[in-house]
Amino acid sequence: MNVIRWGIVSAGKIASDFAKAISYTEGSEVAAIAARSISSAEKFASAHNIPKAYGSYDELLKDDDIDVIYVGSIANTHADVARKIILAKKPVVVEKPLSLTLNESASLIELAKESKVFLMEGLWTRCFPAMKKTSELIENGVIGDVICVQGDFGWRAKECPYPEDRFWDTKSGGTVYDIGMYLVHLGQLAYPNYKLQKVQAMGTMYNNVEITGLTNVQYQHPTDENKIGYVQFYCTGEANTEERVSIQGTKGRIVIHSPAHTPSSITLYREISRGSFEEERFDFPLTDYLKQMDQTNDWYYPGSIGFTYQIQDVCDAIKNHQLECKSFTHANSLELAYVIDEILRQIRPSTTSSIHDEIMTVA
Repeated sequence: MNVIRWGIVSAGKIASDFAKAISYTEGSEVAAIAARSISSAEKFASAHNIPKAYGSYDELLKDDDIDVIYVGSIANTHADVARKIILAKKPVVVEKPLSLTLNESASLIELAKESKVFLMEGLWTRCFPAMKKTSELIENGVIGDVICVQGDFGWRAKECPYPEDRFWDTKSGGTVYDIGMYLVHLGQLAYPNYKLQKVQAMGTMYNNVEITGLTNVQYQHPTDENKIGYVQFYCTGEANTEERVSIQGTKGRIVIHSPAHTPSSITLYREISRGSFEEERFDFPLTDYLKQMDQTNDWYYPGSIGFTYQIQDVCDAIKNHQLECKSFTHANSLELAYVIDEILRQIRPSTTSSIHDEIMTVA
């Protein structure tokens, strides 16, 4: 496979940005687009110079010229579409969230394993070089044992038209499904070998979805009961927040600079004495070519050129015949779904998602 040929499901905004990023990723190309109508698919294909357009998702699954499929449809369709793709023996990347419940995600992952089909939840943040460097510093003990992670993410969702915007969908809308995972995953980054213990959440509702939520997550070291770690964060649809992350360890801290969900720089603070630190900054700028592309005005979402990092990771995994991506594994997806389920159970009055510890062993 010199070139990985992508199929795209959905002709929406996020799919448009993903397709554009594929065109800027060496060794990748979009071979086909499938939408719910042929007119939407043909319009999308024309805009992105895609050779094939299908008016149904099933038609795309029959195309033998497709190496991997990206699912960019609305979140409450992710599980059903991904299941069809897996059964068709096609590798698949599902835009986050993988599904709307832990049980659904566990079922998809089990099916993918049984079918020997590549499956990845598209939490692209984990594929950024800055995030990988952060993980490396933590695992090498540069800041000692991590004590607490603090972060925020917010944008003015209240400006979205109600009720037609996807944000107000009572099944898959709200801040938790939209941006919560960008903060939840930080626990996995900071405590890679710890066990998740507790989730505490509170929040406010607006138009029948959660608009602001604050969450605490507690982690326990697997062998040392005295080592406890915490993640504290809030996400909101009421304001554009700084979106900065601080990871505090016993020997120093790491700051992931804004915007932390598409990071390009971090600063390491090595402790010398109380109040005194040695600073080292790590910058991961885009190449001049990608930087120029990022500055064009035809992206729907800020930082979408960063999809190129995820696309490259997926291509590498497929070429190496892997069934999951090292940047964001099946186990990562299950833990993420567990926390999201619990946050929603505590914030949304009508949410009845059940939590089963044994499902965490699926991966």
